[in-house]
Amino acid sequence: MISRADRIFGCLIGLVFADAVGSRFEGVDPVQLRSQFSDKLSAFEYASNRGGLQYTDDGQMALAIAEHLAENTTIVSEALMTRFVNVYEPWRGYGRGARVLIEAFRDKADYEFMAEHLFPGGSLGNGAAMRSAPIGLRFMGDTNRILEEAKSSAWPTHRHELGIEGAQLIAVAASLAASESSIDPVMLADSLLPLCSTVVFQNRLARLREVKSDVDIEQFGNGIEAHESVVTALSCFALYPQDYQKAVATAIWQGGDTDTIGAMTGALVGAHVGPSFSTEIPIERLEEGQEFIKYVRELADRLAG
Repeated sequence: MISRADRIFGCLIGLVFADAVGSRFEGVDPVQLRSQFSDKLSAFEYASNRGGLQYTDDGQMALAIAEHLAENTTIVSEALMTRFVNVYEPWRGYGRGARVLIEAFRDKADYEFMAEHLFPGGSLGNGAAMRSAPIGLRFMGDTNRILEEAKSSAWPTHRHELGIEGAQLIAVAASLAASESSIDPVMLADSLLPLCSTVVFQNRLARLREVKSDVDIEQFGNGIEAHESVVTALSCFALYPQDYQKAVATAIWQGGDTDTIGAMTGALVGAHVGPSFSTEIPIERLEEGQEFIKYVRELADRLAG
């Protein structure tokens, strides 16, 4: 029996490690990537063992949400944005939109106007989805609450319906990963599809039902938009729910936004299997090594409590 704290630890460390490994290939065209390595596991191994592993804004913001939920019973968007400002390290690779909004909020500029108008209709990027998995474990099994909290977590930076729905799908998927014994593409698609309000995600989740191999994943995209990466990550997880290395390697093999697709995939597998996979990969290579691992373990215990 995997404890709730272990599932949260698996989710968080799985997210951060995949984020750090995936960042090695961010922006690389999949054709170029696949010409450099014999297979996806070779690429995963290369990135895992080359130099120190630093996580990006994906990991930093996901940990910030976990910290917020360890201290609060609900997500308050303004308080969460304050936490994002407090942990903000722009060198971790924050996207232009996130940088502008965080710095505007920090500097007491017209943040709300920017959040609404920086992108037409609000941001539809995957930045809210990449950080939402901890919400699914904090409110595991309560789908309506997860949807509400995931929207609140997205709201500071993502106002477009696709950006919000991407965060909701990953959060609910994390809850399913932690609570369901058997995961496959049909089960995951059928569980998430009724929750979708956007036609874009409805169509992509309907196609997720038909995924049977790695080749089928390529149709879902590898971009920074939520609809071009969220279902990609869901597919990688659904094909390899018990195998962290294969799932994350498959995510990286797509090229493009490899750190974020990897982070979402790694979080879901970690929530499903717990931390058992961590003995097979060099998590001690993450920045600050054992001190960081201890911090994530303690954060998981606090969030579980």
